[in-house]
Amino acid sequence: MTEERKAELLKLAKGCWQQEILEHLLRWGEIDNPTGAALVGKARNYAGRYEESFQNLRGRLEDAGIKLEYIPGPRGGAHLARYKMVV
Repeated sequence: MTEERKAELLKLAKGCWQQEILEHLLRWGEIDNPTGAALVGKARNYAGRYEESFQNLRGRLEDAGIKLEYIPGPRGGAHLARYKMVV
């Protein structure tokens, strides 16, 4: 993926949390479920809002031609799931 394309995709992020997710995806190609085990402390009280934010980002990525493949956790759950970028 070209640097121009990466810069274009980074513009899809709304806020620093989504930007961190996108930067991680662009660098490594996959990410642990950002709304699962990654949320700690008071952030867990807002898990629904983080989930909605992630799904909005995912929708914008799919509109831009980037699909995120859902990989279930070891026991089939979403808590330890991962998302892999498919270009």
